[in-house]
Amino acid sequence: MLKYDCDISGEPAPTSAWTYEGQKLDSNRHVTITHVEYNSKLVIRDTVRGDTGEYVITATNTSGKDKVTVRVIVTDKPAKPEGPVKVSDVHGTGCKLKWKRPKDDGGTPIEYYQVEKLDPNTGLWVPVARTNGPEPGVELNNLSPGTEYEFRVKAVNAEGESAPLNVDESVLAKDPYEEPSKPENLQVKDYDQNKVDLKWDKPKTDGGAPIEKYIVEKKDKYGGWDKACEVPASQNSCSVPDLIEGETYEFRVRAVNPAGPSLPSNVTEPVTVKAKNLPPKIDRANLQPVRIKAGQSFNFDVNVTGEPVPEKKWFLKKKEIKSGSVTNIRMKDYNTKLRVTGASRSESGTYTITAENDNGKDSADVEVTVLDRPTAPNGPLKVSDVHADGCKLDWNPPADDGGIPIDHYAIEQLDEATGRWVPAGETDGKETNFNVEGLTPGHKYKFRVKAVNRLGHSDPLTATQAIEAKNPYGESPCPGCHAGNGQLKTTLKTI
Repeated sequence: MLKYDCDISGEPAPTSAWTYEGQKLDSNRHVTITHVEYNSKLVIRDTVRGDTGEYVITATNTSGKDKVTVRVIVTDKPAKPEGPVKVSDVHGTGCKLKWKRPKDDGGTPIEYYQVEKLDPNTGLWVPVARTNGPEPGVELNNLSPGTEYEFRVKAVNAEGESAPLNVDESVLAKDPYEEPSKPENLQVKDYDQNKVDLKWDKPKTDGGAPIEKYIVEKKDKYGGWDKACEVPASQNSCSVPDLIEGETYEFRVRAVNPAGPSLPSNVTEPVTVKAKNLPPKIDRANLQPVRIKAGQSFNFDVNVTGEPVPEKKWFLKKKEIKSGSVTNIRMKDYNTKLRVTGASRSESGTYTITAENDNGKDSADVEVTVLDRPTAPNGPLKVSDVHADGCKLDWNPPADDGGIPIDHYAIEQLDEATGRWVPAGETDGKETNFNVEGLTPGHKYKFRVKAVNRLGHSDPLTATQAIEAKNPYGESPCPGCHAGNGQLKTTLKTI
């Protein structure tokens, strides 16, 4: 039902009238129009598609005129498709049907067409296919060879199905000829970074009808066979385009005549799509400088491209390194890994990876710093200016500071009377000399020095000989020397 209830103002009271599509509209069996002062009603019962159109109410009095226009759309199931249905390309398992759109889509877009076949055993119409959208045509591929079929088509919109349009004549599913035999001897002839070139021999038989084309199919590691490309019947080769570099594919070919595609050819061996000639290129993303403490581990995982597969080597300080007790090197075609376990200072330095093939060479460096305590100071440890309660020590810096600046040196002394090493002092900074004080006159001493950074003390540098704490020969006792408790007590002069 369609209903409009319109209030109208104006003085004197206006008269009102309705029109439909420009024609005066009066009450009838289908339409009721009621006019009273200041109001007009329009009621249309059981609306149909024919009620779609433009409705206008006009109000008029001696002072003027006013009108309102409304557009009414009544939706319904579509009209049946327009015929005739054209049947073409009939073969053993299918055919093509084509028809025209309905004259009236029911006010709502056609969503699809439903194709039905008559089941000869039950006499019932059953679905056989539907179109993928509103295009008025379908290709059937699920028929049984040698069976006679009757078809009809319905248009479908949001309101429902139209009346059916029947095919004028029954259709016998039969091939006028057979599919060709499969192509022979499919081979991969060449490849590059985004294509593969294939070649094959013609089928032994064409099935009684000329071969129209060849369909090349591909399959990647993810699953099923997909169409890759088509070539004309005159061409027994093809370059398959738009492949993904680095992916591995298999290929097969079908010959096609009017009866359809043949069985597939033999399947090629898997082929990886890649450049045949490409200079090496080392991916430097994982070659970041390393700074660790001794005893820790580090590793590099490096991808390398290039065709043919590059030869890869690792170097430390320009000397080639191999897998060993602490170093593990693994090589794959396009990757290499280096891992050092429990690194020491000897694993510090510039690591270089090289990659080389017939098309060129690439190399990349990365710095590794393994931090440790220093090595022992360099000798000799010289003892000089010996006197009764002290002496002077001199030495050289260590060959390796452990990767961390020397903070100071720790000096130790051993009194042969006790046999124990005890601290004698430490330098104020990196000085490589020290004045020892507080020795016991007449005692024999050994000395040793350790370099110190923030990771610890080095091994010691030890003097080769002991010294005796005494004044140099020929020096006279100082004034005030006297005997006490049976011993000579001496005031020593500092040298």
